Amino acid sequence: MTKRITVPVTLKRACDEFNTGRYFECHETLEEVWQEEQGEVRDLYKGLIQLAAAFVHVSRGSFIGANRLLQTGVGYLSPYRAAGAMGFEVDRICREAETAHAAVATLGPGGLAGFDLALAPRFACDSAALCREAGRWQAWGFDAEGLPLEMTIEVAE
Repeated sequence: MTKRITVPVTLKRACDEFNTGRYFECHETLEEVWQEEQGEVRDLYKGLIQLAAAFVHVSRGSFIGANRLLQTGVGYLSPYRAAGAMGFEVDRICREAETAHAAVATLGPGGLAGFDLALAPRFACDSAALCREAGRWQAWGFDAEGLPLEMTIEVAE
């Protein structure tokens, strides 16, 4: 199926989905951009996707998946921690994910029913910063000045 998107609208939707506990939907939404992005920020999106997937595992009580994806998600995000990227406060997201990871590790296998979802990071994307940084990162879905373009993508039905 063909779909028309803009990166800012897609990232806002992903943030809203994550922050309201719709982690699977967030994962799918972020993949729309990640699959198209071929530049340096591809791993930023991959890290956010892995954090969303980690909380799918948390909500399903899957310790192994949650533990692994919290660790790898932060790993993919780490190169962007110092300066942030694409409007995301990456260092804050990583710190919050590390706190959640410590809680998951403490609860251990069989204990995730006691996980407090208030420990999940908050995803937020500053749209003004996103457009400023898009040109610097030569990100997919933006023109050379950082203005968002309406893009056509193919998605599975």
